Amino acid sequence: MRNPIATHQAIARPAGPEPPHYAHASDYRRTDAPRLGLPPGPGERPLAGGGQPLAMVRRALHYSGRRAAAPKRRRVHAFALLYIKRGRGELIVNNRSIAVNGRQLFLFFPGMHVIEQADAQADWDVYYIAFKLLRPVRAGGGWALEAFDRPPFPHGGELQASDLPAVERLIERLCEDGGPDDGMLRWKRQTLLAELLYTITAEQLTQRRQPSAEDAIRRCAAYIDQHYTEPIRIDGLAAWCGLHPSTFSRHFKQTIGMLPSEYVIHVRIEAAKLLLPGSGPLREVARRVGFCDEYYFSRMFKKVAGVSPSVYTRTAGSQAQDRQRNGRVLQPVNVAVTYVDEVDHLIALGLLPAAVPADHLPDGRETTIPYLKPYIAHLPHIGCEQSIDLELLRKLHPELIIACTYMQHWGVTRLTDIAPTHAYRWEMDWRNVHRQLAEVLGQEARAEQNIAQFDQLVRVARDRMLPACAGRTFVFLESTREGVRVSPYMSNGGWLLYQLLGLPPAPIVSVNGWTHIVAPEEAAAIDADYVFVGQRSGALGVHDALLREPGIRRRRSRVIELPRYPWGKGGPLAYTQGVRLMLTLFAKLHK
Repeated sequence: MRNPIATHQAIARPAGPEPPHYAHASDYRRTDAPRLGLPPGPGERPLAGGGQPLAMVRRALHYSGRRAAAPKRRRVHAFALLYIKRGRGELIVNNRSIAVNGRQLFLFFPGMHVIEQADAQADWDVYYIAFKLLRPVRAGGGWALEAFDRPPFPHGGELQASDLPAVERLIERLCEDGGPDDGMLRWKRQTLLAELLYTITAEQLTQRRQPSAEDAIRRCAAYIDQHYTEPIRIDGLAAWCGLHPSTFSRHFKQTIGMLPSEYVIHVRIEAAKLLLPGSGPLREVARRVGFCDEYYFSRMFKKVAGVSPSVYTRTAGSQAQDRQRNGRVLQPVNVAVTYVDEVDHLIALGLLPAAVPADHLPDGRETTIPYLKPYIAHLPHIGCEQSIDLELLRKLHPELIIACTYMQHWGVTRLTDIAPTHAYRWEMDWRNVHRQLAEVLGQEARAEQNIAQFDQLVRVARDRMLPACAGRTFVFLESTREGVRVSPYMSNGGWLLYQLLGLPPAPIVSVNGWTHIVAPEEAAAIDADYVFVGQRSGALGVHDALLREPGIRRRRSRVIELPRYPWGKGGPLAYTQGVRLMLTLFAKLHK
């Protein structure tokens, strides 16, 4: 039987209409190459046609001074440019976290969601320009102006300007106080805004027309992640990248860590693992994940998963996955890590650190991190968070220490006296941290593979859960030393529930309210269809009191107690297990 994944051959027989065609690079063209519906790069959009934009300033503001530290959540209602000349904090733009350090330019579109978190100790110097975009159109035998129905820029969010001083001068001139707001001032501002937008857009288009081979490969991998159920031709992907198929395959393996044909198989098998228990005949599962032949599917499944589909199904999937995961080969590295999440990141990257932190039991005692114990039980433990044993760490002679920047706020400040220390900024989205650590440790391809697999798992989970959970609301309560906390949107558990899985939060859920503590009787009265309950270390008494509350006991069928591990941890293994846990709870949520 012909291998349906072989290069230059169709992975499955084409079916349905062809997606839109994307241009190929000039150094390798094929007139017979298949059309691909490859997505634009992250946030990219083509310039809108039908007339060039006419930009009109609505507001031009300049602010300097201190800003309140309380987080602010906004929905953007107009096109806007934000230039932060000086400042420190964090912006979350459409759920993407961006560290603010100054000299940064942002472009916002109507409909974007932005969360601002300012460092209250920082001095800020900020320029804000809101504008509307119109274009001339034929109307009634003459001309009229109408608003653009979609952003006419390649992409929004944070922008990179090669000549930032020139852009800064234009922004400063545009925000100057020009005296009375007469026609001349408006004309001046409109002219400056047009020049500013032209400068930004021209550079965006130049950058977009010259993508690197690595960027193109990542977009191809993203296309496979989203379209694995459809026919995919390797030579078509290569042609779109402007590369010969063999060159494309070599670049793909260097970037992603496996050949494109192997990656397609891997993505399909990972999707099949989620479908196998109780999803009908094997041929139906094979068809749903993009295989035409159930026998070929069975062979590939055993090659990737290590067991046949029938054996995997009998063990309910999770046990087989645990055996496979615990059996992974890890490369020892002389790197010390200081927080639980960092251990998770390194193991996911195939690395075994030389020293690891402990964690706390609910009663406050230190312990080995349970969900990572199979990997690290034999390693030196150097304490936990604020109680890191610096003398023991010094005796271990690590070549590198990895620590989050907040360790300094906890008083752990002498790590650099022991070894070179990589200090990273913690982010809610573990994928950004994963990429950063992977770059430091030379594991970029492995990181992208981990992220692609996780994104695929999340898509499958959302497809299964959201239709059944429509119209229902959810809340996540955490028992802490201080009391029962209504976990905010921007907590580990909240981000998994509300952002990744898309479950609607109850009205009581805040964006970043880490100090929202409620009494057990107040928790029982929360207006939510489902209540998830977890606990932090040192909170055993608080947690028991919550579960004994009569109102909670009466709602027991809609109260779901979550295991402490890996729930609430912030690494790729923890989040993957968290999503899988939600899938196992799906039957209960579906009632």
